[in-house]
Amino acid sequence: MKYQKLFLARKARKITQADIAVYLKISQTQYHKREVGKIEISVAEWLGISKLLGVSLEEIYEPYTISSSKNYADLQQEIEALKQQLRNLKKDRA
Repeated sequence: MKYQKLFLARKARKITQADIAVYLKISQTQYHKREVGKIEISVAEWLGISKLLGVSLEEIYEPYTISSSKNYADLQQEIEALKQQLRNLKKDRA
């Protein structure tokens, strides 16, 4: 769970993801992606959510950071592999 404070505040108030999605005028799937950190929550959305939940922004806000199940070394290895593929493609085009 990416936004633990948001999740706990929402659950404590018995508000569903669908409820927040309707309020934000987005799909439940889109809201879910925000709550789990796959999509960044905008400032306007944070403000709307805090208003709907009846809490201060500080009570639920957590900064967005890119999360991944892969570690840094794995990502670096993938980047190097992609760079090699790009070099090969450029060489083939020449």
